[in-house]
Amino acid sequence: MWIKSQNSEELQPPKFYQDNSGVILRRNFVFIEQESEEQSAHWEYEEWQMSKKQYEVYKYMQEQNNELTDALIELADLVAG
Repeated sequence: MWIKSQNSEELQPPKFYQDNSGVILRRNFVFIEQESEEQSAHWEYEEWQMSKKQYEVYKYMQEQNNELTDALIELADLVAG
């Protein structure tokens, strides 16, 4: 599940990270300028931490969704035609 997260530095974290414990996906990055002495510049984003097995299911479902989206676009083009 996607959760809102942030880091504490100006360096943008990677969109994809994998190690022996699992996979972390990040999306919708927003850079936040330094707001005060206490709050330095940083990144806010959505993050999903999952096991490798969960990631394989996620990746498969994303591929299926992309194929379905492509097919719907082709149908819409034919109908508009």
